Amino acid sequence: MENVNIIEVGPRDGLQNLDFFVPTDKKIQFIKKLAACGIKEIQIGSFVAPRAIPQFQDINEMIKGIRSLRDVVFSALVPNIRGAENAALNGIHKFIFFFSVSKAHNCCNVRQTPAQSIDELKRICKDYLRNSDITIQVALATVFGCPFEGNIKTDAVLKAVDKTAACGIQEIILCDTVGFGNPSMIEEKFTACRKRFPEITFGAHLHNTRGLALANTLRAYEIGIRSFDAAAAGLGGCPFAPKSSGNVATEEMVFMFEEMGISTGIHLKKLLNVCRFLQKTLPRAKIVSSLYQAGLPEKHKLTIKNNAGEK
Repeated sequence: MENVNIIEVGPRDGLQNLDFFVPTDKKIQFIKKLAACGIKEIQIGSFVAPRAIPQFQDINEMIKGIRSLRDVVFSALVPNIRGAENAALNGIHKFIFFFSVSKAHNCCNVRQTPAQSIDELKRICKDYLRNSDITIQVALATVFGCPFEGNIKTDAVLKAVDKTAACGIQEIILCDTVGFGNPSMIEEKFTACRKRFPEITFGAHLHNTRGLALANTLRAYEIGIRSFDAAAAGLGGCPFAPKSSGNVATEEMVFMFEEMGISTGIHLKKLLNVCRFLQKTLPRAKIVSSLYQAGLPEKHKLTIKNNAGEK
C-alpha cells in the first residue's frame, strides 16, 4: 500500500481559534516537539493582520526560534500579497494561499469575494511563482459545505479549481472547513476534481466537527489522495465559521494508517507526548483526541474476583 504524507497544521489551525494568547516560547517548543516526531512539513501560522487573528502577532519571533531545525518544511498561510511579502522576508519557502468557494464565507473570512481573492492570487503568482525557492499551494475552503450557504455544488468547486489552476497552481487542498463532509461527498468531489484536472496534485484538509474526519480520510485515501492535513490533539477550528470545531487529530490519523500497514514516517509515542505537552501548556483548550484519552492498545492483566458466598 502506498505511503501517505501528513502535514501538521496544529501550530496554525490548531491555535488560531483559541481565545487566549499562547506565549511565543511555548509555540516554539510545540513546533520543535512536532519536528522531533519525524513530521516533515509543519504549518507554523498565518501572515495576517494581528487585529484579524491576534494569535500570530509574534510570528516573526516564532520563526527566529525554529530556524535551526533541519529537514522540515515550514509553511504559512498568506491571504494577500502583503502576507506573501512578509512570509518571503521571513524565509518561508511554502505559501498556502486560501479562499472559500462560498462567497459568504470568503467575505466573512478575508473580507473579499472569491473573485477578488483570485485577483490577489494572480498578484502573488506573478511575483513568486517563478521563484525556484518558493512553492505556492492553494487551500479551497468550504468545498464540502458552508455554514452560511449550506451545500456547495461540485460544479462550483470545479470552477474554483479551474480559476486556481489557470494561475499556474499545481497543488490544491480541498477543505472540509466546518465538518459537513461524509465519505460519499469526499468521493464525489475529489473524483470529479482529479478527473477534470489530472495535472493537479490534490490533498485533503478535514475537520472532525461531526465525527467523520477519519472516515473521510480513509475514503480519500481509497480513491487516491495521499496528502492530508491534521492537527495534534485534534485542536483547531475556523474563527469565522460558527461551530467549526477541531481538525482530524494527527495521532489518530497516524494510528489508523500505521495499523493498516500504511507508513506515515511519524513516531506515534512521541506524538502522544506532544499531546501531553499541549494538555499541560493549554489547560483551557479542549483536547478531543480519543486516542490520547484512551492510549495505545495494550494487554491488561485479568483479575476475577470470587464473590461466592458474599451477601
